[in-house]
Amino acid sequence: MKKSKLIPSAISSLRIIALPLFIYLFNSANLIGSILLLIFCVATDFFDGFAARHLDVTSTFGYYYDAITDFIFTAGVYVYFTILGDYQIWFITLIAVAFAQFMITSYLAKKVYDPVGRYIGSALYIGITLTILYSTQFVFDFVQYAFMVFLAVSLISRIITLKRKKSKIETNNKTPESVQR
Repeated sequence: MKKSKLIPSAISSLRIIALPLFIYLFNSANLIGSILLLIFCVATDFFDGFAARHLDVTSTFGYYYDAITDFIFTAGVYVYFTILGDYQIWFITLIAVAFAQFMITSYLAKKVYDPVGRYIGSALYIGITLTILYSTQFVFDFVQYAFMVFLAVSLISRIITLKRKKSKIETNNKTPESVQR
């Protein structure tokens, strides 16, 4: 196996390694360090895919591994914020639902066009940033309810896309004899 195949996954793995460091920095009231580490994680989210495409080593594993590392980092940070009392437990459940929805619909359909869902990870990163910079109940409520709306729109978009794909497949599978005139 070529070592270049490992580079995108290694970049993605940095987000998992960053989680305990983020918690340490935030717990130490090092907000600048927390923000810089968050920026680093966002950059790794971009560069893992860029590296995979540039090195021509894209794979199904890499696609899912990238999503899993995003989930581990963002969910881990929000669990920590929840332990601190900033967020409600239902919000963590919603993040898990968003991840499950992505994994299931990605499994059911190779490509699911979801103009909103592709930005769910970005929305979570923005919520973390807002939490660090403006640690107020208003921000906590805004992040939770905005994400709830974002997820609902994404879920509706994915359901519509899956139904259209199913309908298209059924239409293409009809033989000329079975087509009603």
